[in-house]
Amino acid sequence: MNQTIILVAAFAFGLLYDFVWAKCVDSVQHSQPIMAANLGAVLYICTLLSTYLIFEKCILAIVLYGIGNWIGVYFAVRGKKK
Repeated sequence: MNQTIILVAAFAFGLLYDFVWAKCVDSVQHSQPIMAANLGAVLYICTLLSTYLIFEKCILAIVLYGIGNWIGVYFAVRGKKK
């Protein structure tokens, strides 16, 4: 697979992972079991991807995944402001 595609996917999945994680926690706190379960499944898929990146030793992809994680939580929490 093209290295650029892997790096972009790593960043996107990192962003998605923590954005979904924050929304999943919010769903649990607001007793929305179906939403929390659906988001939990997305988290599982993102975890599989991050595990693959670690085992393949794609260091730059892992860094981009982490940056995406930070941005994902930032926007999830920032969106909660009222």
